[in-house]
Amino acid sequence: MYTESENISDWLEGGRAVSMPVESSRMFDEYLCTLPWGPSRLAWSKGPYSSFNYEQHGWSGESAVEWARAHRFMDFDKAFVMYSASEPGILCSSRDAFYELDYLTMGRVHPAYICAANEDENGPVLSFERFAEWDGFAVLRTPVS
Repeated sequence: MYTESENISDWLEGGRAVSMPVESSRMFDEYLCTLPWGPSRLAWSKGPYSSFNYEQHGWSGESAVEWARAHRFMDFDKAFVMYSASEPGILCSSRDAFYELDYLTMGRVHPAYICAANEDENGPVLSFERFAEWDGFAVLRTPVS
């Protein structure tokens, strides 16, 4: 499982992230499956979207955070990073998710998905409709309305 990789383990042990159950990943995946898909990722051409290219911004985490802020991800305290529908994801600060996304997905060459989250007295509340797709290389995309 990806959450057992050294970089994620360090974040979990250091308290920067919390492991979320596979059920959270499965539910997020079920939501994503209701959207139009291409062969291996969402069919972004089916609707308006915004993209952010880390490479074009000099791999600036700060620029990624500003892009995320413009798309209201920073309105939420937390973000859920899903690596696949069949393994645990992580919950971390929204800022960390976008600032450190390359690190949080190091070594992966396929899409990962992020959704906004907050916590209430019952625990994390995931907001699947506020999500972004990371292509695994350099580009983030999120739907816009």
